[in-house]
Order: sequence, then structure tokens, then C-alpha cells
Amino acid sequence: MKESIKEKLAEPIRNFRLPRYRELPDVGLYLEQVVRYVNRYMILDGNELTASMVSNYVKQKLIPGPVKKSYGADAIAYLLFLSYTKMVVPLGDIHFMIDIQKDSYGLAIAYDYFCEEFENLLQYVYGIRENPAQVGSDDTEEKELMRSALLSVAHKIFLEQYIRILHCQREEENK
Repeated sequence: MKESIKEKLAEPIRNFRLPRYRELPDVGLYLEQVVRYVNRYMILDGNELTASMVSNYVKQKLIPGPVKKSYGADAIAYLLFLSYTKMVVPLGDIHFMIDIQKDSYGLAIAYDYFCEEFENLLQYVYGIRENPAQVGSDDTEEKELMRSALLSVAHKIFLEQYIRILHCQREEENK
């Protein structure tokens, strides 16, 4: 890959950071506010969350439903996780992963692990970091499952962005 393309791809990833659980809004957000909040953290265009998706996730019991029409930090954490993992994992399997998380770790711990591991793997896939860092001190099946899903997501995001840049370059060359 040409160095200029690699640098162009990596630039937005260098400073990419998901909010940690304690940083999520602790006041309830209405549906449209939740959608805007989650979409601020989406890397790829075209993978944005919609209000109907949120309603569907509530119906499928993937996220907690609203209380007095507002969503709390737990729902937002699950929505950020869902918004990325659904790129490579079917919803039924995501539901299974959430059930495993509930049996193993509290949501705040699991969500913060998701954030740290995802940022770590993005930096690795984009060549910012030579090797992925070891996130967390214990090596469990739950963490291996999460890491595998997130590595797939990171590669998918990289591939889609790389192809988009190559398309743009080819269009420019053909003008």
C-alpha cells in the first residue's frame, strides 16, 4: 500500500476514542438524541444507527427499553457495541454474546473492555501500532470471543475505507 494512502487512512483512527461507561450521559436521552449521540462515534458512513433500529433492538430485548421515553447509559453502551459488531456478527449471535457478558461481567466493565480493545485493534489494523496490546490481565473465552469479533470489525472498516479511497483515485485518474 502506498504510504500516502496508509497515512490518510490512519489519521482519523489516531485520535479515535469511544466514551467510557462513566462518560456516557447519565441523564436519560430521548430516542433521537440517543441516535445522534451514538452516530457521533461511528467511523464508517452508511452504518449509522436509526430510530427504527433502536426500537427493533428493544423489541428483540438486545437493549433495555426506555423509561419515561428516555434511554440511559446501559442502553447507550449496548447500542455502541451493537452498532459495530452487527457489521460482522448476526443479531442472534450478538444476543448470545450479550448473554455471556451478563453471566460473566457487569456492563460497565464489559463495555469499557469493548472500548479499549476496539481502539487497540483499530490502531493495530491501521498500522499505527505494530502489535495489538494486551488488554486486561485475564484471558477468558469471553474476551477471546469479543476480541475476534472486534478484530473482524476493524478489518472490515479498514477494507471499506481503503476500497473507497481507491475508487476515488480511479475516478480522478479517469477524468
